[in-house]
Amino acid sequence: MFLMSVVIPLTVCLLNASAVHHIEPEILLSIISVEGGRVGAVSVNKNGSEDLGIMQINTHAWLPLVSNTFFAGNQQIANEKLTNDGCFNIYVGTWILSKAISEENGDVWEGVGKYHSKTPTYKYKYIEKVKKEYERIKSYR
Repeated sequence: MFLMSVVIPLTVCLLNASAVHHIEPEILLSIISVEGGRVGAVSVNKNGSEDLGIMQINTHAWLPLVSNTFFAGNQQIANEKLTNDGCFNIYVGTWILSKAISEENGDVWEGVGKYHSKTPTYKYKYIEKVKKEYERIKSYR
């Protein structure tokens, strides 16, 4: 029963974020699956940055902007919300993806790659992983 009480609200959050930012929910699900994040997850990277929560939002790349946009510059609160508030994490991750897609002139897959990395090698490997997961998810329809 507990799992359902978590899954249903997060599904609603994902669908709302998808609608607000005009991104297919299956794209978001694919990214979440590839990232392997969850509520409370903190993954430490080689460069000392951390990837937070469900959508594994990177602290070096995004914490300053997220804290300034949503928390009057308070990085501690932003970090805690990104880590432990699944709905907020999904919303922010979708917002970041939307920005990346816009920066890539509306190309969704290029935006997906940029969500992960601006470095071409990492970007294109990530696109392939997410595309594969996207195709798997879409095959269930």
